[in-house]
Amino acid sequence: MIILRIVFDLDDTLANSWEAARKGIKELLKFFFKKRMFKLVILMLFRKNEEFVKDESLLLDDPYRIIKKFIEFCYRKSDPKTVQKADDIFNKAFYSHFRLYPEAKIVLEKLKDHELVLITDGDSEYQRKKIKFLDIEKYFKEIYISGETKISKNNPEAFKIIKRADYMIGDRIKTDIEGGKFIGAKTILFENGLFIKENRKSDVKPDYVIKDLRDILNIIPDPPLDQKQ
Repeated sequence: MIILRIVFDLDDTLANSWEAARKGIKELLKFFFKKRMFKLVILMLFRKNEEFVKDESLLLDDPYRIIKKFIEFCYRKSDPKTVQKADDIFNKAFYSHFRLYPEAKIVLEKLKDHELVLITDGDSEYQRKKIKFLDIEKYFKEIYISGETKISKNNPEAFKIIKRADYMIGDRIKTDIEGGKFIGAKTILFENGLFIKENRKSDVKPDYVIKDLRDILNIIPDPPLDQKQ
């Protein structure tokens, strides 16, 4: 057996980011309703914000800047105190529910003597805060964040920085699976999170589809015995 280079996505692959974000959004709705910001509430409740979310620059932003941009999208201007309060409310709810999947811990421990790489979209400071919160930095030889590389995973070119990979594991075909194929990796789709319906409409097919992260261990071989600590 040889040392393999294995790339992981972060959000909704290793941790419950969308579930935690939904808790934050729920609290934001309450806050904006109390502030009588009804146009914004309606856009959020009825998902009439498609034009806003098409902005790929959001993939490089933290919640504060996203909230600020959304308020300005609705009202053309924003109040710094309102933005800061909304950001505080979102983050409090988010981190109260944000967790590493127990199965992810098992998989990372089992594969840690392979060469593990993490690639994720988002603001540099915010994503690194999440990584630290989850206590997973120790598992990865390399960590790439779009806020630092200045190119989101929506563009397969974002994966060039990885150079080579044997496996790419993620929850979204449009980003993780297409990016993995772009650099010649075998791809593993974790059916989980926000993009399940989108994935099923895609013509791009991953090499493997799993519903339990532990199934990765049936696909990727153990590292060589002489590499295990």
